Amino acid sequence: MRKLCVAGLALAATMGSGLTDAHAGCVTKAAQATAGTADSAKWFALETMVQSVSWGLWPSFLQDGSVPGYKISKQQYKCTPGGDGVTCIGHATFCKTG
Repeated sequence: MRKLCVAGLALAATMGSGLTDAHAGCVTKAAQATAGTADSAKWFALETMVQSVSWGLWPSFLQDGSVPGYKISKQQYKCTPGGDGVTCIGHATFCKTG
């Protein structure tokens, strides 16, 4: 029972921080990608996250890695090698800048 209560508190804290981000003009996105290297898989995962924020950001991201009007923070990736290459699951927070 204690483990369940602790897990519930952790979930509530996570949800609360998400509400704070939303009120600050921030969204947290997640994506998974597989590629030949971890760096490539991370890039493709971030590309997918950028697309899910706004397709209008995609051309700039492809051109030079920028996301005009947003700051990306809290990027985290967990990568595992497999038969098809390296699969990375990533999370990042996108906050509007102005």
